[in-house]
Amino acid sequence: MGRKYQIISGDGHVETPPESWIRHLPEEFHPYAPQLIKLRDGGEAWLIEGQRLVPNGQNITGGGPVKIKGGSYFKEDGSPAEGAGDAAQRLREQDKDGIDAEVLFPPVFASRLIEGISDKDAYRALIRAYNTFLARDYCAVAPDRLIGNAVLPVTGIDDAIAELEFVASEGLRSVSFHQFPNGSGYSSPEDDRFWQRSLDLGVKLSPHFSFGLHQPRLDFVGLGDSGDPFAATLTQRTGSLPPVYTLAQLIVAGVFDRFPEIEFYFAETNASWLPWALFVLDDNYEIFRGPYDRKLERKPTEYVRDHCYFGIIRDPNAIAMRDLLPFDKLMFGSDFPHSVGSFPNTREFLDEVFDGVDESYRRSMLLDNPAKYYGLDLNADITETPAA
Repeated sequence: MGRKYQIISGDGHVETPPESWIRHLPEEFHPYAPQLIKLRDGGEAWLIEGQRLVPNGQNITGGGPVKIKGGSYFKEDGSPAEGAGDAAQRLREQDKDGIDAEVLFPPVFASRLIEGISDKDAYRALIRAYNTFLARDYCAVAPDRLIGNAVLPVTGIDDAIAELEFVASEGLRSVSFHQFPNGSGYSSPEDDRFWQRSLDLGVKLSPHFSFGLHQPRLDFVGLGDSGDPFAATLTQRTGSLPPVYTLAQLIVAGVFDRFPEIEFYFAETNASWLPWALFVLDDNYEIFRGPYDRKLERKPTEYVRDHCYFGIIRDPNAIAMRDLLPFDKLMFGSDFPHSVGSFPNTREFLDEVFDGVDESYRRSMLLDNPAKYYGLDLNADITETPAA
């Protein structure tokens, strides 16, 4: 009998040096590629147009001592550091950590750091090169254990849809993004084309932390750019909690009404804030729907509970508050190889967190929920780890 899933991590990161993906970048755009440079006091930093030097440290801890800078993608012998190797190395690291699969998010260089690149053709080509590497060179080795999130450009709805279609054709099952598909921090009617296409293609929506603006400026007199003031009003009292304003935008824009099958997984948000924040959304709705003359089809809480998953990294309070949470919509993530992760002691960490808790909660978060969201077959034998 083959190996089966036991623990699926809903959050890990593909931290990789440029040599792994730059071969997929057309030569004309090589001058725009992020460069990994050695620092005089040790470690490396990313050199990216439009950014200050971005030192490695917290992004490449890999279970070692936490560093703010001085981190390296390589060990002293020149071999890849933990979390910075190829797909086969990653599978061996999963085994070492006691997990069976990971939902993988982009590395630091493929985040918003590259948006300042002046040549937008080069910017889009960089995203395409990374996504090609992710699909063909990395996840294809074990697509049931390496569940990659492609990156989307923020240069407009047409570019977002084009990249969505490309990554779907390459076999990737999920995308990560930090702006609305139209490329801005606010919801727009044109986003509907993207939402519908994602459903048509069966590609999951997995923003890391959130997308769009996180904390709008309340604009009581109608001055300035504050998006939908009703969405901003619903979220007052929530401060800068992870995706609250994004949730409010999706709700008041009617996205969940127009697309009843759509779902989002907000990774690495933790969850102990959820009961209070959802109460605030409902409470503000009851207080302000009259003055704004706005009526929703359902309460904000109901939309969130039916359409949204959330990822826990280090949040034992959420386990203690389990009866107040939508536990069928929570996933755990080891965050490997980042500094707050639990590698290489994830099993021990989880045993401690779930000590005295009914097994059904553990299974829900570590197995059933990620399998349901990403369409993983819990009865199938999973890919074996290749020998070193």
